Amino acid sequence: MFGYVRPSDRRLTEEERETFRAAYCGLCHALGASYGPAGRMILNYDLTFLAMVLSDGAGEMCAKRCAVHPMRRRCCVAGDPALDAAAEAFKTWSKTPLQTRIDWMLKLREACLAERETLVELVSRESGRTYALACGDFDWCMTSFQYYAEEVKRIYGTSFPNAAGTYGSGYHIVERRPMGVSVGHLAWNYPLGNAGLKIAPAVVSGCCCIIKPSSQTPLATLYLGVIAEKIGFPAGVINIISGPAGEAGKTLNSSSIPKLITLIGSSETGLQIMREGATSVKKYSFELGGNAPVIVMPDVDLDEVAANIVAKKTGFAGQTCVNYNRIYVQERIYPQLCEKVAEKLRAVKLGRWKDEGQVMGPLINKKARDRMLELVDDAVKSGAKLVMGGEVPEEFAKGAYMTPALLVDVTDDMRVSREEIFGPIIPMQPFKALDEAIEKANNTIYGLSSYFFGHNAKEISKAFEGMEAGEIFINGSGGTEQVPHAGVKQSGVGCDKSPWSLEEYFDFKYCAMIP
Repeated sequence: MFGYVRPSDRRLTEEERETFRAAYCGLCHALGASYGPAGRMILNYDLTFLAMVLSDGAGEMCAKRCAVHPMRRRCCVAGDPALDAAAEAFKTWSKTPLQTRIDWMLKLREACLAERETLVELVSRESGRTYALACGDFDWCMTSFQYYAEEVKRIYGTSFPNAAGTYGSGYHIVERRPMGVSVGHLAWNYPLGNAGLKIAPAVVSGCCCIIKPSSQTPLATLYLGVIAEKIGFPAGVINIISGPAGEAGKTLNSSSIPKLITLIGSSETGLQIMREGATSVKKYSFELGGNAPVIVMPDVDLDEVAANIVAKKTGFAGQTCVNYNRIYVQERIYPQLCEKVAEKLRAVKLGRWKDEGQVMGPLINKKARDRMLELVDDAVKSGAKLVMGGEVPEEFAKGAYMTPALLVDVTDDMRVSREEIFGPIIPMQPFKALDEAIEKANNTIYGLSSYFFGHNAKEISKAFEGMEAGEIFINGSGGTEQVPHAGVKQSGVGCDKSPWSLEEYFDFKYCAMIP
């Protein structure tokens, strides 16, 4: 027992002394488990103090027998059960034959399909999605399970001979090996779709995963774990935990057990996770915030574009990271398009879950709704015109509802242009030339999604080349599992979907065979 940082018995309360002893004993057990009896020899006060600072007191208390005094049981801080379970399961799961891992993935999918209505209802009731949109979230999860079960078959190693005149007839062999334990932090808006993106590639690659759903919408994801347990899915491969992000998240991020941390969330959360994860070398794959621009050229069908804008901004109350945020309209068609958007917006019906004719449900909570009202108020005070909406309807006063808002003559210095909206606000402004619109579109720290409506080949090419975003959609929106969903700038690193996301879960192992 030595070190520069020594606790003062005189100044510590009995509770504080017990906390320090527990941390010391817990670290001793952890070193012994990882490095054997010799590992305990490096333990000192400094290391204990550092462990307490990095863990922020996280971990469960338990009683274990002391290695030095085996007849005694001492209180100590244990590691997170999910982390320990995943680390232990990885030893076996990583060596499980590929086809067996695929079979388990598909078995889980079939079990989820049998409980479809329960999962859909959980998604709808906890997130406020319409029934149809909740079905879409479920279907996305099932698609991910199916896609990765097939795609993993095409992740190969390779071998090739030495170049002539170097090492004779030797060969080089490169293999992909499952990298270890992954942590997936989920956003609240797609509880099942996000879960599918994080569970499926981990499971089929031979990794074990810990899934942390948002505390705002944990139920559907947790029930997915219940289903996995019902079918006897190998213990420790899929671990789903819930709790406040500050406590549970920090424990997961700061541990040295995870080799990959993934996130679907805000840019601020991504930076926080990186800071917490700097206790060891890790991979990161983050899909973060967006501020998607939309450029509309004069050669479009105004009715089609107006319908697209309204559907996008009222579906799930506009609460997606890839949603339209800043809508730039060529000045020749600007007045007409604004009128048509308003016309179609008047037909949008608010409602609850399975209400007949419902188009838009509530926002996730009143805090989110109140922020929308603040953005509208700020825009109006800054010179924008509120054409319609932006109110709390009397018949839905008890929920987090608001009427979708149409703002015109918006400028780029307003909050509604600078911040990610994440709600049913449609901000529109005119532009003269395409170069001007592209410059405006790129004037943001974000770079997730961008949109362009127009049919001129040269203008499409210019928009594609000039817009700074991970994904650019021409004349609509959509996606498929086969293509990467990724951002640039402050919108993320790595990607979801596609074979490239599966690569995140592998390490390379190289062998040189030299005669």
